[in-house]
Amino acid sequence: MNYNTIISSHYQTYILKNHHYTDENIVIKATIEFKNSQLKLNYEIVGQLSKYNFPKKTKQQRADNLWLDTCFELFIADINKKEYWEINISPSTEWNSYHFTKYKKNMKKSYLFSTPCIKIKSNENKYKFSFDSTMQKKILKKELQINICVIILDKNKKRNFYSINRRNSSPDFHDRLQWNSF
Repeated sequence: MNYNTIISSHYQTYILKNHHYTDENIVIKATIEFKNSQLKLNYEIVGQLSKYNFPKKTKQQRADNLWLDTCFELFIADINKKEYWEINISPSTEWNSYHFTKYKKNMKKSYLFSTPCIKIKSNENKYKFSFDSTMQKKILKKELQINICVIILDKNKKRNFYSINRRNSSPDFHDRLQWNSF
């Protein structure tokens, strides 16, 4: 599998890296696209999915602490500012977005993203998850920095951490040294 980034205009695809450097028998591909004020995220997990927990679909609503189970995440910021946003999306279709004034400080719910359209397709070896939301243009007018991440809980309740880059084995998705320019 090629770990290089595939880039075209406002569209990028990444193969996410496991922070524990283990061969989990899965590959996670994430694609992000900005078009006008639309944000589209697509995740595809391929491999032995029976080893992992994917929460069952529930009522789509905002919820906190989604990262305690399998959770898809996006971090986004103006490259020249300390503030940033985090979006968490569960396979249950629960989701939330947060704003931070700087590294892990002053976390508050954000309302810059509309209620998303979430779609899931899966079989025993492939799990596809998509998230489509409208963003306020306030974010899009800037040179951006992003981090696309996944926390996937296995059947033994162990969290596995995947993201665009991996500086060390201890994951910190908020660490902007691990983010990419967009």
